[in-house]
Amino acid sequence: MKNFSNAKLTLVSAALITALTALSVGSSLATTPATVQDTAATYAAKCAKCHGADGKGVDKFKKQGVKDFTDAKWQKDWTDAKITAAINNGKGEFMPAWKGKLKPAEVTALVKHIRGFGKK
Repeated sequence: MKNFSNAKLTLVSAALITALTALSVGSSLATTPATVQDTAATYAAKCAKCHGADGKGVDKFKKQGVKDFTDAKWQKDWTDAKITAAINNGKGEFMPAWKGKLKPAEVTALVKHIRGFGKK
């Protein structure tokens, strides 16, 4: 009976270690302070010039179609897939395509960041 308990404890411990290792190795969608900071820096460097630091859009670019990310209707109408496609493929003649320039995990993080503007 004692051997069974030790074997069971070893098995549970191994499963727990495996699960924790998988989590620490991480998912590209994990949100850590570094990930949030990196995403904010990416947004500031690549998006804020037109979309504004606050996501409301810069006035001079609103004439070219830049939308207000804080608008509840915009947030509802634009799915994550549509936002991802716009980031990857560009939009109109003013927004560049970022596919191949940003990693898929960076695009996913930007989508999440953009969604955050709707919650403020």
